[in-house]
Amino acid sequence: MGDDDVVTGDEGELMNDRDIVDRCEKDLVGLCREARRGGITRRQFVERALLLGLSATAVGALAGACGEGETPSETATLPPMDETTPEELVFYNWTDYFNPALKKRFLKETGIKIREVYFSSNEELLAKLRAGAQGYDVIVPSDYMVHIMIKSGIIEPLDMDYLPNFQYVGEQFKAPSFDDPEENGGLKYSVPYFYGTTGYCQRLDKVPEPQTSWEPLWDEQYAKKINLLDDEREVLGMALKKLGFSTNTLEQGELDQAKDILIEQKPLVATYDSINMKRSVVQGQYFVMCWDGDVLMAIDTMGGDDEAKALLHYALPEEGFCLWTDGMSLPVGNNSRYGAHLFMNWLMDPKIAGENANWVWYLSAISPASHEYTDPFALTLAPTDEQLAMAEAFTDVGEFATAYSEAWRQVKSA
Repeated sequence: MGDDDVVTGDEGELMNDRDIVDRCEKDLVGLCREARRGGITRRQFVERALLLGLSATAVGALAGACGEGETPSETATLPPMDETTPEELVFYNWTDYFNPALKKRFLKETGIKIREVYFSSNEELLAKLRAGAQGYDVIVPSDYMVHIMIKSGIIEPLDMDYLPNFQYVGEQFKAPSFDDPEENGGLKYSVPYFYGTTGYCQRLDKVPEPQTSWEPLWDEQYAKKINLLDDEREVLGMALKKLGFSTNTLEQGELDQAKDILIEQKPLVATYDSINMKRSVVQGQYFVMCWDGDVLMAIDTMGGDDEAKALLHYALPEEGFCLWTDGMSLPVGNNSRYGAHLFMNWLMDPKIAGENANWVWYLSAISPASHEYTDPFALTLAPTDEQLAMAEAFTDVGEFATAYSEAWRQVKSA
C-alpha cells in the first residue's frame, strides 16, 4: 500500500498507513488493558488478537505480557475459512513417505492435484521456512521440530472443525507434549502422521550373530561397512544413549562426550545418509542406522519372502533408542489453508491411513483404527512394551539446540 492509498475505518474516516499502524497499536493496548481488568476471557482475547492480524505465536506471547491469567481451557475460534478449492497442493515431505497411488485417488475424489517436494532432515526444513520459503501447503516435521516451529511462528494453528477424522488418532498422540492445546492457548498446530523407532539394520549374512547394542557401530573390524543417518539429533542421540545419557541432554559436558565418540567413530562410517537407507541395506552394508520402516522396505525390495526376512535383523539397542512421531502442519505462506485441511483430514481416514502404511511401511498414528486396513507385515516391527520402556522421545531443547548444531558441525567437518 502506497502513501496515498487509503482505507475506511469504522467511523468512516480516511486512514493512511501511519493511521492504520496507530489504530492497531491502540487496539492492542486496549485489548491488554481489558485483559488485565479481567473484562474478557482468554478465548475472547485470542479471537480478537487473531482478527487484528497477529500470528498465533504472537498472541500467546501477548497474553503472557498482558498478565492475562485465565487457564487456557477454552478453544479459540479462528477467522473464517475461505472454502475455495485449490487446483493443486504442495506436500513438503520426507522421501518415500506417501503412497503415490493415493495421489490419484485424492485427485479423483476432490479434484485437487498433490505435488510432492522433499527434504532430508528437520533442520533443513526449518532453515528453509525460516529463510522465508513459501508456497508449501502441508509439511511433515517431527515431534520436537513442531514445538520449535510453534515458538518461531512459522506454522499456523489448525481449525479442528475441518479435521473430524482426528477422532481416529490414537489417544497417546492427541495431545503430545510438543503440541498440547492446553499449553498453546487452546490451539493445535499439528496432527500425527506416522511414528516409529530409530535403531539399526544388521545383515545376518555378513554378521551372523544378532546384535543388541550400539557397540558394534564402533567396532574397527566393520570399518566402512557402517552407514549412519545424516541427522544431528538422531546421531547425537545414538551417541548419548551409548554413553548412558538422555537423548535430550542439556549438559554441555555430556554433549561433548557424545561428539567426541562420534569423531572417534567417523573413520569407520561409509556415509551419513537419511535418504537411501533401504538401498544401503539391499546393497549389503553390514550395519545401517535407520528407521523401522526402512527395514520393511528393504525386505519388500528383496522379495518379501521368508529368506529376505531371515536375512535382516532390526536392533533396538539395550542402551536405549529414540522414539519419534511425525506430524502434519500448515506453514505460514501456504497457498490454500482450506485445501491443506481437506488433505490432512483425508489422510486421517482409517482406510486411507492403512493403505498409506501398506506402502510407507511405518506405523500409522491412526491406531488402532487403521489396523483392519493394514497389511500385518507393516506392523511386524511395532515395539513391544518392554522395548518401549527403553525408548525416549525427542523434545525441544530450546536455546541449547545451537550446541547440538555446533557439535554436529564438528563431527561432520572432522
